[in-house]
Amino acid sequence: MSSVGVFSLGASKGGGEKIVINVSGVKHETLRSTLLTLPGSRLAQLVDTEEPPSELFFDRHPEVFTHVLQYYRSGKLHCPTNLCGVLLEEEFDFWGISSTDVEPCCWAAFQQHKDVVEALASVMEHDQSSHTNLKIWTLFDNPLSSVCAKVIAVISLFFILLSITAFSLQTNVSINPHQMFVVSADNSSGEFTLDHSVLPRDLDTVELVCSIWFVFEFVMRAFSCPSKLSFIMNVMNIVDLLALFPWFFRWCSGTYCMHALGFLHVMRCIRVLHVFKLMQNVFGVRVLKHALHASATALCAVPLILFSCTLIFATMAFYAEFDQIDLHTSFIDIPSSFWWAGVTLTTVGYGDMYPITVQGKCVAILCAMVGALLIILPLPVIINNFIKFNSLLKANNSMPRKKEKISVYSPSYST
Repeated sequence: MSSVGVFSLGASKGGGEKIVINVSGVKHETLRSTLLTLPGSRLAQLVDTEEPPSELFFDRHPEVFTHVLQYYRSGKLHCPTNLCGVLLEEEFDFWGISSTDVEPCCWAAFQQHKDVVEALASVMEHDQSSHTNLKIWTLFDNPLSSVCAKVIAVISLFFILLSITAFSLQTNVSINPHQMFVVSADNSSGEFTLDHSVLPRDLDTVELVCSIWFVFEFVMRAFSCPSKLSFIMNVMNIVDLLALFPWFFRWCSGTYCMHALGFLHVMRCIRVLHVFKLMQNVFGVRVLKHALHASATALCAVPLILFSCTLIFATMAFYAEFDQIDLHTSFIDIPSSFWWAGVTLTTVGYGDMYPITVQGKCVAILCAMVGALLIILPLPVIINNFIKFNSLLKANNSMPRKKEKISVYSPSYST
């Protein structure tokens, strides 16, 4: 017996056509000519000799081999729907059969298993080892990994809500009459300075405490992340970093802040981006993130279709209203009609532009119907992916930690 579970139980006398194939105790009888119909496959190589064996034994999956043998007979590869696609692909590879030969009637089910495995791999957390950095990373990045991680997540959520609340209260006139930085000029020196005394000190203290926690958390995650490049390229990490800038920028010298005062006001708005960090620890948001990522192809097609439809209906509306320019119609040219078409297709309908002719109203009705279809178009894809990733994430969170697998050396087969 070879290392892959193949027995050659003697050569057939006279090179007979009949060959018995024993797969894990299930015996199949076939003809040598049948096995030679797929040159290059494992069975064809074994029987393509002057004295082919009369019986072969394989320690493989018997149910899959039934479909493999039928492929030799009919030339059509079907596969059972109750088995994992990865298992089927491994078996097909063993028998020297390409999985691309699966018939269209079975391809959807075969590929679905593989898609589920790939999706599960994308949501699987990093394997936890004894390395200190990985433990710290899991502690700050995966709230479901341990009780301590949940406590840290709750603390982080508290500071996020506190920071957003303090930022919102600073824009209230009754609490802070000077909502933005006030730049005052000293006539004697001609220099500009920032007057920080107008800002409420209590809210400043709250922001300082929150910023200290955010910096600590960001540094710990950046230090312990498994891949520094992936961490830097992650959009949410970039958002976290940008949300830290405004607090430090406000304490720069008056001369520099005076020249960049407009930019400073924009940077203060970025502090609201902490709300994205608030959503990262919500289970439903994590599911939605994976679902949207898996639906990226369908979602990318929507803007292209929307732009094409906007161009078409803007042109149609302009020429439908062309004869009514003297009546002060809003459709004075195609670019201005773009606004109406975009608003109508997205079913917003501000009402600031509307057709007044019969043909223009017919175009508007058709535009509204197409817009409703455009909104419905990507929803089934997103919903299906959301349901899939919801079940996968729940299964992943409930799975016990797997023990390290022992790799088995499997040299090439021999007879």
